[in-house]
Amino acid sequence: MAQCSRLMFMRVFLIILYPYTLQLSSFHLPMNTRITHKFVMKSRPTKDGLCPIYLRAILQGKKIEIATSVMIPSGDWMEDKQRVRKRNFESEKHNMVLDAFDKKALKCILNNFVNDDQPLTLQQFRESMLSNGQADDNSFTDYLMAYLDDNKARLRPESYSSYKSQITKMLKFKNPILFSDVTERFIFEYQDYMSQKLNNNENTISKSLRSLRTFVNIAMRYGHIKANPFKYVPIKRVDGKRDFLSMEEVNVLSTCYYGSEKLSPMEREILRYFLFSCYTGLRYSDLKSLNVSAIRDGCINLKMHKTSHIVSIPLSHKATQLIPENVNDMLFRVYCNKVTNRVLKQVGAKCGIEKKLTCHVARHTFATISISIGIPIEVISKLLGHTNLRTTQVYAKIVDSVKKREMEKWNLV
Repeated sequence: MAQCSRLMFMRVFLIILYPYTLQLSSFHLPMNTRITHKFVMKSRPTKDGLCPIYLRAILQGKKIEIATSVMIPSGDWMEDKQRVRKRNFESEKHNMVLDAFDKKALKCILNNFVNDDQPLTLQQFRESMLSNGQADDNSFTDYLMAYLDDNKARLRPESYSSYKSQITKMLKFKNPILFSDVTERFIFEYQDYMSQKLNNNENTISKSLRSLRTFVNIAMRYGHIKANPFKYVPIKRVDGKRDFLSMEEVNVLSTCYYGSEKLSPMEREILRYFLFSCYTGLRYSDLKSLNVSAIRDGCINLKMHKTSHIVSIPLSHKATQLIPENVNDMLFRVYCNKVTNRVLKQVGAKCGIEKKLTCHVARHTFATISISIGIPIEVISKLLGHTNLRTTQVYAKIVDSVKKREMEKWNLV
């Protein structure tokens, strides 16, 4: 009895409201920016002989389809009226579902027309239709965590971990963070928090703000944040201090590797691939995945892990001498980054190198020494696998010997 009363109430409600939904569908938008929608029945039935009904949205010749829960025999669909025939014993329930989809679609399109400057995209329409309608009150960070998990296969493991840690860092500043919290004021307060409470340097703050801007762009793309809070927020990018070794210091380490009895087998093993990186410019991630098959005709040929950029690096005699013999698979046994850097610190102390040795110091060393000995910066850029020459030019700024050598040319004229 209660079920009958509820169905009767919904029938009366729809009879009263439906004419208004038809009026809503006729509001005017420029034809080339307006999303239109209708229901379509899939012609291929399921094993039960039922055909699913989808909501199809169309914009500028492109379309998306969103599944409804309605499944009916093909003969029970009225294409002209966009509803289920009354002869279907569940027609009332099915048509109520379709009415709900119709109203939500119209509300989504109308809200965009009234409140937003930019036309609604098909992706935003889909997100709105699949959401529970409470985006502004939902957690910004929960949404980002779910987004990262959904797109984990597309992201590099380093990017995935970095984004996760940036979200954790934001939550230490404020928890929870709602979509409505993410404003220009929030950005400046977060910036002050990193500077004053965490004592982060400018580069660390800049990296965190760039990550936050990426998160905001994702939320804006799917309609969860309307106005861009970064519109008037500049993000500084300062070239950080890049430690590197001189050729003399590299030679000291090389002498220790070949002749010193101070080093343990593990220290010599790690120093071997550190020196190999000094002579080739390979990143730690590329060293770790470097296979014997990548060495062909006296060159390293590989796709770089970070950029997917394919590089070919001719091997110098010093680099070739460091390649282990009788290796079948990976060229080096590369320890985890933390262990490698800890052991390199011990190696530096034993060899009398005062600078802090890390995996990336080797790459910086290759770049700066290459500039110092006169290799053209365009060639160095290719060897390092940089996609932008400006990235390589950073090294040219810090090599004083090159400046002196070049200025000596004035004494010859």
